[in-house]
Parts: sequence; structure tokens; C-alpha cells
Amino acid sequence: MGTPEGFAMTRTFLLFVGLLGGCTPAVRDIALSDIDLSNMQTVQTIRERLSPQEGAAFADYVVRHHIKSAHYCGQPLLNNDGEAPDTVGEAVDLTVRRDAGDRSILVAAQPPAHPRELAKDHWDKLIRNRDNIIDAQARLRLEYGDDAKRRSDWMSLETRMIEIDRNLLAIKPNVFGSGT
Repeated sequence: MGTPEGFAMTRTFLLFVGLLGGCTPAVRDIALSDIDLSNMQTVQTIRERLSPQEGAAFADYVVRHHIKSAHYCGQPLLNNDGEAPDTVGEAVDLTVRRDAGDRSILVAAQPPAHPRELAKDHWDKLIRNRDNIIDAQARLRLEYGDDAKRRSDWMSLETRMIEIDRNLLAIKPNVFGSGT
């Protein structure tokens, strides 16, 4: 009648129903030991009761940081006392802290952009802006024909085009070398 699997399934179901009914403690206070983290329906229910950022962190904990996960990252999440998280809230907080630390390590490991690369990025942005101006002028020509060049919005586009061309000329040696 009562197998361990049956009791676990009943416990998971009751937790799930309780979460939906709101008769449980605050979602961040739920003990991880009371949750079957392999049951994605339960995990999804908890995730939905958290804020979007916390929900994403909880899902990340379940997938990457929980020791029994198939995608476990290999380093357990531990608090300052060297203990694993006890509650959903602790798991979320430790996950956010670990992931922020991982991102900062990746950013620090990136070599600084070369000045020519930065100049090329600026060049590309200027070219995109110039292309947008050309498109806007084409739309004005379609709408107003030869009178388009007498409009104030055309003059504004021309002024911006001159400034972009001036900037392109100034940074050209940085992008293509001084010989070009």
C-alpha cells in the first residue's frame, strides 16, 4: 500500500497543491529538503511564485548548482559557513552571488579591446547612421519628389550627413591605417 516512492509522490503532490493554494510559508522560506528538485512541475510552480529574476536564479540553481542535477557545474554552492543552502531563498541568493562572480571573472579575463577595434566599431556605427539618413532622404524623395530638397527635414538630414562624413574622414586612418 505505502511504498517510499508513493509517499514521496504524495508529499510532492501535497507541496504542489499547497503552493497553488497559498497555504505554505513564503516561497523563499520553503526548505529545499521538502522539495523534489527532480520534479520539474514543482520547480516550475516555485519559479512562478518568485520574481522573474529570482525565478531564473532558482531554475539555474536546480539545473546547474544542485549536486544531483545532470548538468551540475562541479562546485557546490556554500554559504559563508561552508554549508549548502537550506531554503529556496538561500539557494537563490547563493546562485545570484556565484553567477555574478563567474561573470566578473569572465569579464576580467577578456583582453582590453584594441584601439583599432574600437575605431572600427565606431566606424560601423557611423556607417549605419549614414545609411539611415540615406534611407530617410529616399523616403522624402518618394513622397515629395524634387521638392524634397527644399524641406527643413531634408536640410536637417543633410547637416547630419555632413557631420557623419566629417567623423568618418577623421577616424579613417585609425580604422584602415595611415596609408589609406
